[in-house]
Amino acid sequence: RKRFAARGIAFAMASGVCYGLYTAFLTLAQTQGVWGDWFAGASWGDGNPALNAFTITFVLAALAAGLNDLFSGLWSLVMCAKNGQLGDLRKTIATKPGRVMMLCAAIGGPFATIAYVVALNSATAAGNPGVIVPIAALNCAIGAVLGRILFKQSLGAHKIAGVLVCLAAAAAIGGTSFANMGPEALFGCLFAFLAAFGWGFEGCVAGFGTVLIDYRIGIAIRQTTAGLLELFIVFPALMLLSGDSVGICKLLGAAVSSPSLAIFVVSGLFAMPAYSFWYKGNSMCGAALGMACNGMY
Repeated sequence: RKRFAARGIAFAMASGVCYGLYTAFLTLAQTQGVWGDWFAGASWGDGNPALNAFTITFVLAALAAGLNDLFSGLWSLVMCAKNGQLGDLRKTIATKPGRVMMLCAAIGGPFATIAYVVALNSATAAGNPGVIVPIAALNCAIGAVLGRILFKQSLGAHKIAGVLVCLAAAAAIGGTSFANMGPEALFGCLFAFLAAFGWGFEGCVAGFGTVLIDYRIGIAIRQTTAGLLELFIVFPALMLLSGDSVGICKLLGAAVSSPSLAIFVVSGLFAMPAYSFWYKGNSMCGAALGMACNGMY
């Protein structure tokens, strides 16, 4: 049992490393090519007008999250094919654990990931994209509490103390940031907290589901479902709500033809083990410990 738990901790720590790399490359991708013009509020392409504030804040977040998660899903399918698991993947989708994983994709993808990208972009505009990371890392504390409520996982006095330390540390870091950087930092930290709640729920539920299905199959379901939802449902819906004169196809076409697409491929490559090792680690050592180790990102 000790060796099993130690392997779970190793998976969870590896997920943290990959999560940090995924965050860095996702942020970098949104500074290159046409993305730089979009966020600078400048005209782009063939003299297209600057995007409005709603499009820059929410639509581009959905677009970036969709590209990242879709590429991550494709990488995951490649890994399943390499391991001869495509048949198992097809069968798992029809089961209750498979449907639970799709629910996790909807919560962790369109909700949490888009909130995280909105937070990253807002903090970047404030001058420090790293400031929202400790707020988003509260998912370990939220996951520990939800794991206790939903699945009766142990939550001893030392873990409760850890949750309180997480909350106090995030408040201290966030409070300093608001004073120094103004309303953009506050807006970013608010959406980072929403991402933390979504990932906290996803982490404990998906960790439970990964006890029943292989984590490589689980992440293929999660990332493919999330990428399709974000790119083909949430992104067009937000684009229509934005009232921006730029069409859905024109914006998507510009993003796909931009050189930054290669960086999204790399961020998707790191997102695949970031989530799959997270699921695997949580299933082996529990949501509280697994998500705390993942928090090293």
